[in-house]
Amino acid sequence: MESLQAQVVQAVRILNHDTQSVNRVAANQWLVQFQNSDAAWEVATSIMSMDSSPTIDLEVELFAGQVLKRKIQCDVGKLSLDGRAALQKALLMSAKKFSNGPSQLLTQICVALSALVLRAAEVRKPVERLFASLNELQGQGTGSNAVLELLTVLPEEVVDDQSLLSSVEFGRRSQFSREILSHTGAVLEFLLQQSISDGLDKHNRRSKVLRCLLSWVRLGCFLEIPQSAIPSHPLLGFVYSSLQDPGSFELAVEVLTELVSRHEGLPQVLLPRMLDVKDGLLMPALAAGEENVIRGVATLIAELGQAAPALVAQGSREALDLAESLLRCVSFPSCDWEIAESTLQFWCTLAEYLVSCEDTSAALPTFIPVYSALLEALIVRAQVPDQIEEGSFAEDDLDGVSGLPGGLALFRKNLDEPLVDVCRLLGPKQFLASLLSGAEAWSQFETPVPWRSVEARLFALHTASEVVLSERQILDITPVLHLIVVLPSRSSQIDRTLFHLIQKSAAEVVASYSGWLHNFPSFVTPLLAFLASGLTVPVAVSSCAAALRKVCEDSPNLSHESTSIAGLLRIGEELHALPLTLEEEEDVMCAIGRVLSSLTSVADLNAALEHLLKPSHVAIETLLSTDSDNSLRHHSKAYWTVLQAGIRAVHRIGVLFGQLTGAFSTKDNGDEPVLRIIAHFWPLFERLLTSRHMEDSSLASATCKSLSQAIQASAGIAVEEFGQEKEHGALIVETLMVLTSSEAMAAMTTSYSCDQEPELAEVYFGLMSTFVHSCPHEVVAAADTLLEISFNRASICCTAMHRGAALAAMSYMSNFLEVVLSAFTAPRSVSLDGSFLGAAARVCLQCGENVVSGMMYALLGVSAITRVNKATIILQQLSALCYFSANVDSHFPLNFSTLQGWLVSAVSVTPTYFLFTITDPNCSVHASGQEHHQLLLHCYSWVMLYSSYIPLYPYPV
Repeated sequence: MESLQAQVVQAVRILNHDTQSVNRVAANQWLVQFQNSDAAWEVATSIMSMDSSPTIDLEVELFAGQVLKRKIQCDVGKLSLDGRAALQKALLMSAKKFSNGPSQLLTQICVALSALVLRAAEVRKPVERLFASLNELQGQGTGSNAVLELLTVLPEEVVDDQSLLSSVEFGRRSQFSREILSHTGAVLEFLLQQSISDGLDKHNRRSKVLRCLLSWVRLGCFLEIPQSAIPSHPLLGFVYSSLQDPGSFELAVEVLTELVSRHEGLPQVLLPRMLDVKDGLLMPALAAGEENVIRGVATLIAELGQAAPALVAQGSREALDLAESLLRCVSFPSCDWEIAESTLQFWCTLAEYLVSCEDTSAALPTFIPVYSALLEALIVRAQVPDQIEEGSFAEDDLDGVSGLPGGLALFRKNLDEPLVDVCRLLGPKQFLASLLSGAEAWSQFETPVPWRSVEARLFALHTASEVVLSERQILDITPVLHLIVVLPSRSSQIDRTLFHLIQKSAAEVVASYSGWLHNFPSFVTPLLAFLASGLTVPVAVSSCAAALRKVCEDSPNLSHESTSIAGLLRIGEELHALPLTLEEEEDVMCAIGRVLSSLTSVADLNAALEHLLKPSHVAIETLLSTDSDNSLRHHSKAYWTVLQAGIRAVHRIGVLFGQLTGAFSTKDNGDEPVLRIIAHFWPLFERLLTSRHMEDSSLASATCKSLSQAIQASAGIAVEEFGQEKEHGALIVETLMVLTSSEAMAAMTTSYSCDQEPELAEVYFGLMSTFVHSCPHEVVAAADTLLEISFNRASICCTAMHRGAALAAMSYMSNFLEVVLSAFTAPRSVSLDGSFLGAAARVCLQCGENVVSGMMYALLGVSAITRVNKATIILQQLSALCYFSANVDSHFPLNFSTLQGWLVSAVSVTPTYFLFTITDPNCSVHASGQEHHQLLLHCYSWVMLYSSYIPLYPYPV
């Protein structure tokens, strides 16, 4: 054993001091193996128990302590009861040995001892024995130091959220807590003695007592004594006096904060004392800029008020003094935003109480000036710091979305609730009056403008917009609109970075209050120009694009403004050259499409669309003319640029289709705008679908979306036109067949491949749903091959793990069956379409077994509960289809025998362990047996019902 101990000592020294990394790695590997060995118990205990040795130093002792702690936490079950008793005795002796330090080693020993007692469930009264040992240890010289440390870590073993506790059952942890809490009286008495004892290191002992008390407070020690005794308890006075000691200030704040949050009687006792805290601690700290003290006082006062809002809402002198202290903390110009942020929940809690409680109506006016001052203080702290204008912030320090320093971006995010509460308490009218005080001078060239304050006020105006708009009273925001309109002319007077942030905040205000713009019509066109200018600014582009869309949606008269239309078309024609995301581009195209869809002249709309879509045509042509084989093989940057431009072009066309849906539904000499677009771009789409470029899933998804929107947009016209011009229907079927045969879709033959491209699957099945719903029966009938392929793929994809893709596949199948059933149940005056029903019958006959099997596996797979409703509807529709076909047309190849065969076949190929859960819900081979038992029983009941020829679909015969 001595030889092994010597090896441990040598390995520890090599690990910590050898200059060769290869030696350090080898030593580490050896020590890990040693730590996992049974011999580690004896060697580590021996090292810790040695009185003195020239070969054992602090590093070796620390390693031994770590080994014992880890083995107790993970492998204590391997020790016998006698071995555990001996280990506990050895650890107690080590604690006494190192009671004067080193502190790190003493803590290590005490943690190991606590972990051992927690896991000593087989030992009779382990906590009682431990405390008896502590009494003995306390009376031995400096043993009280070890007792104090052990009492500190003992509650932490239960309170702290440690993953290692997962090895200890909840019942044992609860019992352990009750056992140590039964000694609360003795522990508090011990801490009181330690708090008044004299010593050379009084300040250090004060911190240790506070740390130990904090552990016991978190465990709930003061719940073990009469609550009426807490306010006068000597330890509370000790904690309060510790606030005056810089070395123990932070710990004292933590203890008081825990006490206030746990004991409802304390706020009333501590509130009068906060005046002394303000005068003795806060005011000097504010003058000296001592952020730690300011942060601690702010945390304590905020917790005090948050724990007792009813007490503060009484508006007493102490309560108002407390609020005034917090206002000073919010306004303190800290280098970060933590101090102001620590007070936010207090203000929200108090505001909600004042607004919701009828008993506070008399005190509410008292707090109006307080919250008005709070609004100004929050505006000051929410301002962009001077350093951002000086370029002092590195790019990594700035938030990628807001363009603000990371701390300020987080602070503003947390201001959402406080600003809304301030607006609700003050009322929108007073809120706006306070926020826009002096706004008339912002747009005057002669007056210096505090631009950082302006930007912060715009942010606040946007943040509280929901409350302002909920009043249904249109307030005067003319000063803000006038500022936004003249802002571009002032750009030379403002720092470039700050100007871009102002553009972003101004755009957010425009989006929020776009519904009011019809009351300020003269500002609409200039605002569009302002928003267009922001599309080239990275930090403002998203806000400007969203605002552009909102303005166009909420301003119905824009189509009568030729200047506005011309401006929007210029934006659209240049859109391809702007570095926008697809979401931003969609917002802009929706804005343009919304206005164009309101035009009353077909000729004007066609002319506008020709200019608007020309760049998209060029981008797709360029992509099609690219040497795709060579480019795809080398993945060149040039090809990627062309591909992305093509994806954006297809996406823009799809968005425009969506906006033009139903814009013109009457025949006008063949000049319908939607049909003109389809006729123009359909050949391009057809070439695109057959090209190698469709291997890119983003392009395939964008194409599916665009085609889906095209069919949806042209549905009303198609129904009218297909009667005479069936070439349009044939064109749609042919294009969908090409899309279905493309590499991206052809690869979707398993649920795994569907999970690899879930968005593409969702869009594809959405497109097929649109097709079967929008096109006439004769067009759908001509697509039986297409339907059969897509139906089989849908039956596969409905078992995918991706919920959206699976539900899209199931929706498509259900939509098709719904269309077929609608044809069967049409009024008797309407003749049945034989070709359509024949095609539907062939599809169902070929795919029915796969569909039923897919439903079965969907109900037995991932997220099965979310698919029960869809699967039930599909099975119900199949049942109804077989019922009606047998009763309406005896020549129809579907009947209940067919359905019964599908069901029996699906059940027969289901894995045995799934079927076994029907009779054994607790089957161990499946984790969630009970849930799957219910689902499978649901399917099995369908088999029984169908076998009895019971029609379950709610259609009249």
